[in-house]
Amino acid sequence: MPSVPSVQSEVAVPQDRPVVRALALPLSITASAGLFAFVVPFWTNVRGVAGPTLADAEQPILAAVVALAAFLVSTMVALLVARAVNAVVGTFVLGCGVGMLAMRTGAAQEFAFAGSRVGPMAAETAVWAALIALASFALYRFGGRLSDFPETGEASIDDALGSEARRSWISVLLALGFAWLACATNSKGQAIAAVILGGFFAAFLARMLAPRTQPVFLAAVVVLGFALVQAYIAFALRGDLAVGIVDGSFPRLLRVMPVDAAAGALCGTALGFGFARSFAVPAAE
Repeated sequence: MPSVPSVQSEVAVPQDRPVVRALALPLSITASAGLFAFVVPFWTNVRGVAGPTLADAEQPILAAVVALAAFLVSTMVALLVARAVNAVVGTFVLGCGVGMLAMRTGAAQEFAFAGSRVGPMAAETAVWAALIALASFALYRFGGRLSDFPETGEASIDDALGSEARRSWISVLLALGFAWLACATNSKGQAIAAVILGGFFAAFLARMLAPRTQPVFLAAVVVLGFALVQAYIAFALRGDLAVGIVDGSFPRLLRVMPVDAAAGALCGTALGFGFARSFAVPAAE
């Protein structure tokens, strides 16, 4: 895949537009969260509460269509932010919207006691990874290059799938490790926070490993990492999940629902990549 070009010849530096930045962030987060709040009722399961995954919804196909529509419109909102500020901030806005859905849906207990299966859970997480990859490409394509990442003309650096980008993806292991450490209970909030923390440190490391390469697909790779872990658990797990909740043997990373992984990865990688700016080696002009 070629590098992600800009559709605008000049990208305004966010610091030069403080009013736009100050207004764009809260307004866009509110709009994005409102879109996903509309989705919550469609995730209702037979017990009358929002389930932890799409497969648990009473009408999963309808729930999937509504969630996809909200994601697409929220991506458009994030695109406006990416043009006005930058793509990293646009990524954070999209994550906040998905986070609204994550906070309002079920946690590990609901997943286990409803008799849900891990295989479909892994597949759903992989779908979130694909959607985030497409949204991220759009954000960096139409939002323009980050102001401190000038184009070098070297495919290995500029290409969103180049060798530098791929090298930085090893940081997904850090995301999974920190998420495993932080996800100590069955709390929904802790599951989301664990992924945010993992994504934060993964993005920080990714910028250290590839200081001249934009993190176009980093959030998607983090979510894909959770999908692969869930797929492995689905293959290797023996025993009843509900029993695991009771006796404490429930796998830690299985406490992260697919939408939790999506929201946490988007927000965490955006925060971590922005924070790393003060530590990264300056991009060569």
